[in-house]
Amino acid sequence: MATLFVITGPSGAGKDSVIQAVAQAGQPFNGIITTTSRSLRKGEEQNKSYHFISRPEFQQKIDSGEMVEWAEVYGNLYGSTKQEVDQALTQDGPVIVKVDPQGARTFKKLYPEAVAIFVMPPSFEFLEKRLINRATDKPEIIKKRLELAKKELQNLLDWDFLVVNDEGKLQDAAQEVVDIMQLKLKK
Repeated sequence: MATLFVITGPSGAGKDSVIQAVAQAGQPFNGIITTTSRSLRKGEEQNKSYHFISRPEFQQKIDSGEMVEWAEVYGNLYGSTKQEVDQALTQDGPVIVKVDPQGARTFKKLYPEAVAIFVMPPSFEFLEKRLINRATDKPEIIKKRLELAKKELQNLLDWDFLVVNDEGKLQDAAQEVVDIMQLKLKK
């Protein structure tokens, strides 16, 4: 069975950017694409960024037990299907799944051997600036994201590894993730 790496952290910490930089650094891995009921954002692609489905379709997957984990985040549903996870874990090479901290805790319960890596901003103020500058959410959503981030940043002992994604140092954060992956894959 493949080694599962769970990349998590608060909204705006740069989880997607770190994962992309890990791939660009030449670390091979299989990914799990999250399913969501939210709308596409500029630059995202169906079945590449996420599996975008309607809220009723998502609810049907929950009701039929097709989801490993799911959560309602800022009015939208996000989760990982059992089919997506099982398929990825049967392939050669490590597997990366990106989820919010709530989902990461569920993955750790269901897959205790999974390696949880928490990507965090260098400071709360930096996270706030990043969320505002990203310009993808309304101010009230940004406020909710920041309130949740404060709670998430108080529970850092829940994770196997912490990686700081500092401004201008994305490659450093990605290299830390690569180093963690290589360390765990050697065992």
